[in-house]
Amino acid sequence: MNPFLRPLPLKSYEKRLLEKHIPSLKYLSVSKKEKFYKRVAWFKTKKTFSFKSEVVNREEIILLISAAGMLLTLGFRSYKFIRTIRRIVIHPTDYYSRFNKQYHLGEYNPGMKALAFAADTLTEGFEDASDNLNLAIHEFAHALYFETTGKSSWEALRFQWGFRKLKTIHSDEKLMSKLLKDDYFRTYASANSFEFLAVISEHFVETPRDLKSRNHSLYNVLEKMYNISFLKGS
Repeated sequence: MNPFLRPLPLKSYEKRLLEKHIPSLKYLSVSKKEKFYKRVAWFKTKKTFSFKSEVVNREEIILLISAAGMLLTLGFRSYKFIRTIRRIVIHPTDYYSRFNKQYHLGEYNPGMKALAFAADTLTEGFEDASDNLNLAIHEFAHALYFETTGKSSWEALRFQWGFRKLKTIHSDEKLMSKLLKDDYFRTYASANSFEFLAVISEHFVETPRDLKSRNHSLYNVLEKMYNISFLKGS
């Protein structure tokens, strides 16, 4: 991070773009919303974004990626992903990962401290804010697990407590079968506890009211571990 680069405040059109693609913002207080905008400006200035091939709408993509990370950490004091994210690589579409020798739409590489995204899938994730499919939120949830691992701060311990709760739920076959039976949660949530965290985080951001009505206890775990609510009147 270049200490001489000073973040510029978000422009009005950038704020409008974020409000269009992240409806949950309208439920935030004025102070929380301003804190969010300030952090987005910081992230998009301080992190390194690398584009592969002919990726279009680059500034919008940088803005959306930055917003996803800052939305998940809005309830945290430590929000900069200092330990875990140095570089963000954006491919035009699905790409071959040298890390695990497979094609991907997105991934977090803890060893390289890097996030990678397919631009087309990433932007699609913000087009429909109620389908619980948001690649950026998904991968930042993975990164946040590693960011909080081994830290002794209260918010890191709180997040890891929440992850252990989710891990216990994921290991309960009967409970997982019940969660998946009505197709609200996609089956990928059952892959492992890390994917369960990431998928459930997408629901928490995009359809918090539905999540709370379907499983109040699961919603409460997420609200506590992220220390924020995206519900009206919260």
